[in-house]
Amino acid sequence: MSFVDNVINTTKNVAATAGKKTDEAIKISKLKLRSTQLNSDIKNKNEKLGALVYDMAKSGEKDTEAFDALVAEIDAVNTELADIEKQLDSLKGVVACPSCGAKTADDNTFCPKCGAKLPEKPAPEAESDVTVEDNKDE
Repeated sequence: MSFVDNVINTTKNVAATAGKKTDEAIKISKLKLRSTQLNSDIKNKNEKLGALVYDMAKSGEKDTEAFDALVAEIDAVNTELADIEKQLDSLKGVVACPSCGAKTADDNTFCPKCGAKLPEKPAPEAESDVTVEDNKDE
């Protein structure tokens, strides 16, 4: 392989790596946006729940059906938010300590804050180095 071929392959590999990093950045941005939307939704539902509790206290009547429905909605949004946080952590290469909740690099064995053993990292999928070869007609 000539010097020019090496330069071309290196350039293609750099471009592929940059594309992958850009894709990850876009995924992170979309997840952060969704997280912000969900937090706003939770805030609105909590305000409705508070207003409902206030109205029930003032009227003396209990509307357990509406109360339970709002609680279930809030729980569903919290579950979705937790899933998004896990996805963000995975993309960023961090893990939450199961004991204290501190976030740390996913390649650590123990939590730097409390010393608890962190969950083992799943075996990574085989990542192939992106090498682009040109077909040559000789």
